[in-house]
Amino acid sequence: MKKSNRFLALLAALPVAAALSAAPVHAEGLGSLGGLGGDASSLLSGSGMSMPSVSSLAPSNVTGLMSYCVQNNYLQGNTPSTLLSSLKQKAGLDTSSSQYSNGQNGILDTGNGNTFSLSSLKGNIKQKVTTKVCKAVLKQGKSLL
Repeated sequence: MKKSNRFLALLAALPVAAALSAAPVHAEGLGSLGGLGGDASSLLSGSGMSMPSVSSLAPSNVTGLMSYCVQNNYLQGNTPSTLLSSLKQKAGLDTSSSQYSNGQNGILDTGNGNTFSLSSLKGNIKQKVTTKVCKAVLKQGKSLL
């Protein structure tokens, strides 16, 4: 291969190499979502989005998210509804906070002004990711009692 052809081949490969080297950034924080791990990573791969750890959310945001998940039928049955009622009655929970209202709107409030909105997801990915997030929120909610 001539020098000029090798140079052109190298130039053509740079965008691919850059895309591959950036891919792990999109999955950052997924392993801490309570069992989502690689599955959620593959769902959001290439979307430019990463999800925060549910375990780092404020109790008021977790409670608001529980409300979002129950009202939108991502979590069904008596257990999520009973847990939601228990969390709302827990001493010290501020249901008038922006974290709670963000949660009710499907927004994970990760602090420092950073959020992740479930409503920003579209189509099939929204259903899959939101269901997985809601299951992780249910588990986190249980740990708050």
